[in-house]
Amino acid sequence: MNEKYKSQYHIVSQKEENEIEGIINGKYENVVFGTIDTNNFPFLSKIIPMNYKDNLYLLLSDLSEHTKNIKTNKNSSIYFSAKETHQQKLNNPRLTLTGKIKKLNITKNSQMFSELLKNYSNIEKGAKFWGKFEDFNFYRFEIIKYTYIKGFGKAYIKEL
Repeated sequence: MNEKYKSQYHIVSQKEENEIEGIINGKYENVVFGTIDTNNFPFLSKIIPMNYKDNLYLLLSDLSEHTKNIKTNKNSSIYFSAKETHQQKLNNPRLTLTGKIKKLNITKNSQMFSELLKNYSNIEKGAKFWGKFEDFNFYRFEIIKYTYIKGFGKAYIKEL
């Protein structure tokens, strides 16, 4: 653990690793993608990530604001809001992934695109149709750090 986080964050155990993996694999209610616009302001948008073969993929339209933003700044974050089971909303689990995003250099008729779209369609049925639109492409998110807030006094951070 980085020294600057020592007093505030707990050591990540296998239990938390499993919880984080569960969230990334679909145990969430909402996911928000954070990018930086050309005026250096944050821009947030709802997305649906896919964890496939230990990689995190996004299927994004080149026409969207977040995709325009990542053309000039690859630094981004993905925020997962887990199911709210506690009455105090800030006591519910959430996960923030910090990293860089990169457009995959694949064509629509490539085997890799077909494989990714098939798997993505399992979590978002409509993608089978709109994922083939010319402006939609797959992006890979490289995780640099994650911050997992399990609840009050239960914060974890890990740099990869």
